[in-house]
Amino acid sequence: MKAIVIGGGFAGLAAATRLAEEGHAVTLLERRPILGGRAYSIVDETTGDVIDNGQHLFLGCYRATRAFLARIGTSDKLALRDDLTLTYLEGGRLKRVTPSTLPAPFGLLAGLARFEALSFTERLLALRVAAALKAPSRLAPAATERETVTGWLARLSQSEGARRAFWNPIAIAALNDDPQIASARMFEAVLKEAFLGTAEDARFGVPRVGLSELYCDGAARFLAAREAVVRLAAPVAEVRVRSVSGTRSVEGVILRDGQRLDAEVVIAAVPPRAVLELIPEAARKDEHYFDGLAHLGTSPIVSIHLWFDRLVTDEPLFGLLDSPIHWVFNRNQLGAVKDPSRSHLSLVISAARALCDRPPEELIERGLRELQKALPTVAAARLVHARVIKEREATIAHKAGADHLRPKPRTPIDGLFLAGDYVRTGLPATIESAVRSADTAVRMAVEYEPPPPPPPPKGFIPIGNLTRKTSGTRG
Repeated sequence: MKAIVIGGGFAGLAAATRLAEEGHAVTLLERRPILGGRAYSIVDETTGDVIDNGQHLFLGCYRATRAFLARIGTSDKLALRDDLTLTYLEGGRLKRVTPSTLPAPFGLLAGLARFEALSFTERLLALRVAAALKAPSRLAPAATERETVTGWLARLSQSEGARRAFWNPIAIAALNDDPQIASARMFEAVLKEAFLGTAEDARFGVPRVGLSELYCDGAARFLAAREAVVRLAAPVAEVRVRSVSGTRSVEGVILRDGQRLDAEVVIAAVPPRAVLELIPEAARKDEHYFDGLAHLGTSPIVSIHLWFDRLVTDEPLFGLLDSPIHWVFNRNQLGAVKDPSRSHLSLVISAARALCDRPPEELIERGLRELQKALPTVAAARLVHARVIKEREATIAHKAGADHLRPKPRTPIDGLFLAGDYVRTGLPATIESAVRSADTAVRMAVEYEPPPPPPPPKGFIPIGNLTRKTSGTRG
């Protein structure tokens, strides 16, 4: 099968490597000169450290993602911890939640029972959340379609203090959205994946290397070894669609330079608005499938990288309570720094709509101030370098009731499939959702049977059927 994959992020590379692994002829097209989509690495010129355009957390329950990394041979570059210990800092004091190895969901409950940020009553009431996940009832209801995270947790008798100290930080990290507007249904899905599975599922980790080395370089090597074609700086102008007897099917793509590429299937692994730009308006006419793509909002992530002249903490990852800074990643603990005598901390602000347009200097000052309040050792350290990275469309917005806007992988155009974190997989827009959507798109593409080529126009004789009459001498 001849396949074209548009987009070189997690979804596109996962789809292309799956197709190549199964022996199909694959061409991957990426509009930018590098692979990575919205998850890539750069080198800071001042320090030489490799930094990501947004630090990413991985969970043990990311089975599709881990299978993708295993396929391209980079599993060892992902550092998964032994458990899902969550550490928070407040006024210099550490507070931890460490789930035990008891069967789900009792492991989580055992961890909450020791979490000093919650009162005894709040720890008992957390049982309702576990019950709602495991066996929903009138007293422990499941999340509803148009319910927010805040609304659902309130119905489950989770106090404002419990939400602030435990549930909200998880929701913000998982959904990249404000719990007051974010979908409870998507939050429920995350909790089930992480806490109702096996002990292996309830682990988290971060890459030991930059994102580009974690998956882009390995995927490129994998594809090259299988003679797949990877074309960078090759923006696609249009997906070619033909219509025969009212049935629309793909023929290939047209690049912006006018080049036409043929394919039996096309997997578009690009953001929602880019999908609408790629498909001719005539091919989308009267197809309600595409309506929701234009209405999917986005949510930004801001990363503030701070370098200090000394080591300030040995905690690999911690959250800040009551702070605009949600999570702090210690790059030293990952071995991802050129100078191990200095601290390199990555401060992450999820759903950063209110701060995304602020100047870098203001964000650096605010990040430093928040870090000094939570971590007293920072006060004695000297800031030697700082950098701000803004990813304005990091994920789709997970507004309550908006899940129906997310498309399924199969489009109404035969042979065209969508892949990406925004595709409807039952999970929020995470790396895992992107890779799962790619796996589904590939499965559908392999099962697809392209229509026969259209008959030639009337009166047209294919050149291969022409014969030449020559004169000869009769003997």
